[in-house]
This record gives sequence, structure tokens and C-alpha cells, in this order.
Amino acid sequence: MKPLLLENVLLIDGTGRPPYKSAIRIDESRFVSVSAMAKAPDSEKYNVVDLEGLIALPGLIDCHVHLVAPVEPLVHEPYWKLNTPPTLKAFCAARNALETLKAGFTTVRNCGGVSYGLPEDIFLRKAIAAGYLIGPRILACGGGITMTGGHGDRQFPAFMPANPHLGYGDETCDDPGSCRREVRRKVKMGADFIKAYTSGGVSTPGDGPQSAEFTPEEIRTIVEEAHAHEKRVAVHAYGLQGIRNAVDAGVDTVEHGCYLNEAIAHRMAEQGTSLVTTLGILKAILRRGKSYPNPEALKKAETVVAAQSSAFGIARSAGINMAMGTDASVSIRNGDNAVELIELTKEGLSPLDTLKMATRNAAIALGLENEIGTVEPGKTADLILLDENPLDDLCVRNEIGEEILGTPLPIETAIREMMGRRRTECHT
Repeated sequence: MKPLLLENVLLIDGTGRPPYKSAIRIDESRFVSVSAMAKAPDSEKYNVVDLEGLIALPGLIDCHVHLVAPVEPLVHEPYWKLNTPPTLKAFCAARNALETLKAGFTTVRNCGGVSYGLPEDIFLRKAIAAGYLIGPRILACGGGITMTGGHGDRQFPAFMPANPHLGYGDETCDDPGSCRREVRRKVKMGADFIKAYTSGGVSTPGDGPQSAEFTPEEIRTIVEEAHAHEKRVAVHAYGLQGIRNAVDAGVDTVEHGCYLNEAIAHRMAEQGTSLVTTLGILKAILRRGKSYPNPEALKKAETVVAAQSSAFGIARSAGINMAMGTDASVSIRNGDNAVELIELTKEGLSPLDTLKMATRNAAIALGLENEIGTVEPGKTADLILLDENPLDDLCVRNEIGEEILGTPLPIETAIREMMGRRRTECHT
């Protein structure tokens, strides 16, 4: 098969550069050259596809999702986790993965949410990679690491003893030794990265966003062991002390970061610690109002929203690498990931900078900047195509049907099978 040449396409390349007409050469699923011209010389050597009128950009990246979540809207998720058998959860996860891909997100990082002691996100990743299912590239953690009574230990009634093999809660760790053992267990299962909780949160009863979880020594042990296995560490951290402890330990990404201050922000920038912002999830919880099954969480969300907006500005001023994440699960559905792009523009980002957070910056946060995130020679040919310019309307979504870009499937087949676009509801 001849190499592929895409001509006459308006390219948003993910670097922050303004859009430009481009000719893109692709061979063996990698970008060979990207030229700032509508037509390329020596086109007879290529299988030419004229994309006049279409806009290309790197496959979007969501750094924080929960694919193992109910498909039905507005389900009480803790009850769903306890009451749903593993096989049905796997089917829900497969559906969520497909909907996410249809939205133009070709890479996601699944940040926990598994159950029954099974690394369902790792199984899903393997099934997609093998071609059994259609979905995005998945970075899986096999579940989060939590202390007893921590944010990840609240998804079942407190009077029931945690028993992950029966579906009741995650494996808990309460000393450096058990933290190290759990990292090793997740590496054995095939985790791509390690997820841990260093503060409380909003959605779980009993803890608060400012509460610190794990001791500094325990966090250092998690990071040390993960890095020894060349695994990155992402931490759920809302409160300042939880953020500080995580940054002190050398984590790779801070998730949420709602109470970040200037001093810690500058340290994150110096160390190369990324922030995954998840701006929309708390607003989505508040919009549900009385339909949200946890009144305590509604109260906490109200107090955190304003702080999160302030933290975003602090992080931006400090020069932290900020990446897009949604916390997609129930309040934001998997497949509606694009609503986060709208939230980012409300914080003063231009549409171009917003897309950069979901491409280049996100790839850096995941440690994949040499493979994806920008359309540059040598990188994986991971593209989405739109028939409207997302710089004019960030609600434009990519629907790509049964064949997908950025996979071993022939990219020209994927282009021919591309099915226009569809929209998602945008809350403005």
C-alpha cells in the first residue's frame, strides 16, 4: 500500500500555532512530513486524499475519566457499583469507551473506579488494543490507592468491612509497607500508571476537600516504588496540604488542585508537575441540584467551585503545564467530554489555547509527548477531522463510525468512513 498524502486540509497542529493549510504525509501509521502548503510535490508516490473543506487536529486527550461507570443517566453510582455484576460493568465500560471515541477523544487516562478486585480498565485497554472492541487509547491504573476512610474508601456503607473481592471498596493501605505492596500488585496486573488519593473530595461522604490523606512517608513510598517501575503517579488532591504532600513526594500530575496556592504552583512549574484541571465536574454536580443523591456533596461543591477558579488562574500565572480532564462518569457523561473545553474558555483561555490543553499539554502530562498530542513528523498518525472549525465553535464533535484514526486500521479507510459531526449540549 502506498503511503498516504492528505492535501488541502486546514490544520490545527496542537502546538498553539494558528491554523494553516497543510499537506500531511503518513507512512506506516506515522507522520512523515507536515508541509504548510495545500498541495505537495511528488504526489504520484502517495495515495492522495483531498480534504478540502475539512479541519484536522490531533486526537483529543482527556487525562481524567472513569470509564467503568453506568451508561444510564443520573444513577446513584455507589449503589450501582455494589448492585451491578462485573460482566455488566464491563459492557458499560465498553460503551463508554466507544462514546468517548466518537466525541473525538482518541486517548484517555482512566483514573480509578474499578471494583470487585478486578482491573476492568486494564481488561478494556487490552480488548481495544487487540481489536475486539472499538475505543480510544487507554492508560489504565487498575484502581486507586487509598487509606482506610480515605476518598477511595467511601463507595460502600461504612459499617460493611472492605472486601474488594466481593465488590466492597478498594484495597486500603495504612503504612509504607502496604503502600509499596499495592503499587507492586498494580504493576503486576498491568497498570500504566499509579493513582492515589492525598486529600478528601466532594462526592464521598465523611471527608472534606481540605483533609489530608496518607502520611508524607506513605506518599513518598508510593511515588518511589512507582517510579522504580517507570510508572507515573497521579494523585487526587483538592486541599492545599494534600497538594503540598504530593508535590513534595515528586508526583507527576496533580488532579483537580482546587486549593492550590502560589508557592506550591511555582514549585510544580519548576519540577515539571502537571495539573489536570477538571473545571466542569463540580458545576455539573451543582446543576443536578436535588436530583444529586448526596446533599453533603452539594454543599461541599458550592464551597470548592470558587476556589478552583482561583487556583486555575494561579496555575496559569505560574506557568504550570495544565492539561484537560473531565472526571467523566455520571454527572459528566463519557462521550460529553467536550463540555470541559467550554469551561476552560470561561476562565479566559482562547479556543486555540483550550485545544492545546487537550492535545500537546495533555500528552506532556501523560508522558506521551513524543508519540501524540501534536501533528509533527515522527509521531503517531493520530488525527480527527471536522467539517466545522472548532475555533469558531468548540461544541463541534467528531463522529467516526466503525473505523478510527490513530489505530492499526488503515488511516485512509478511517477517513473514508468518517461520518461528519454531531453536537453536545454546552452550558454557557
